[in-house]
Amino acid sequence: MYGMKAIICNGPESIVVEEIPEPRPAPHEVVIEPLYGSICGSDIAICRFHGKKYPGIEPSPENPVVLGHEWSGLWQGRLVSAGCTLGCHGQAVYPPCPSCAVGREDQCYNRKRIGFEVQGAFSERIAFPASLVFEAPQGLDPMAASQTEPLSVAVNAVEYLGQVDGGKSVLVWGAGAIGLYAMQYARVLGSQQIFVTDIADYRLRLAEKLGATRVFNVNNEDAVKMILEETGGLGVDVALECTGYPPAFNQVLRASKRMATVVIVSIYGGELVIEQPFRDMIDRGLTIKNARLGPANAVRLAIRSLANGSVKPVVTHEFRMEEAEEAFRVAADPEKNESVKVAIKIR
Repeated sequence: MYGMKAIICNGPESIVVEEIPEPRPAPHEVVIEPLYGSICGSDIAICRFHGKKYPGIEPSPENPVVLGHEWSGLWQGRLVSAGCTLGCHGQAVYPPCPSCAVGREDQCYNRKRIGFEVQGAFSERIAFPASLVFEAPQGLDPMAASQTEPLSVAVNAVEYLGQVDGGKSVLVWGAGAIGLYAMQYARVLGSQQIFVTDIADYRLRLAEKLGATRVFNVNNEDAVKMILEETGGLGVDVALECTGYPPAFNQVLRASKRMATVVIVSIYGGELVIEQPFRDMIDRGLTIKNARLGPANAVRLAIRSLANGSVKPVVTHEFRMEEAEEAFRVAADPEKNESVKVAIKIR
């Protein structure tokens, strides 16, 4: 039965609001009424704005995609949010796979994601696993709560993979939404030296406002040289590549010290070519990790950080559901619109 509205992509750069069937929850699921959603770079790639492409997802009129994996909503009158990853527990798969058994749902062997393989949250109602729904602390704004999922990715990258603490210097290469959340969470964990790079001055100004130690526009200055100077020629302890631009990875390697941890928080649309000789990477003892999603415990920490104000939302634009097409066009052209995170009010 058709009876609720949803934001759908049905082809390249085609965003429409249409009616879809009501969700039919499985026994382990509950029905949630989304309040806010925000647009991720992967949503832009799924919709193929400006020639981008998300691997494995190809919307068409015959196979439309209901978008949205960053959201907040109501369940039994309470404000809730969640991540996007449906690991074994979220799919009622038992026994859980080796990754889920140790709390790494982001690396689930059976992984599915809302807004990708299953219906997204840019809809008036959604069926979602009860075990993965997290109630927001009292007083948290619904728009801010919609940032739980992107912040959980940053939490995973900074705390669990980067193992940042008060004694470690941090480099965030790319001040998009994830980079700005990673920078803020590094401060939460006590880092006193946080460098941020980008190509857009408006994003760097926001990074400074949110607490970056130093910012560098890589179009105008040699960020690697200056970071090495400020770290006594050593480089940083933890570096996070947040641009999705393959050549940036080589710059991040150059700015990292011996035995540093380098975390890739990006999805590369093109081939990643590592110019740094592999022998040199081994000699310097670099550890390379990847953080594309956030496990359940990172989601818990994310919603707590938003609630206590230690991490600020980086939403710059807000639209109504019926303005979805305009919202996507603003999000898809951040330099023109000075957008970081674009939110959509679902109801």
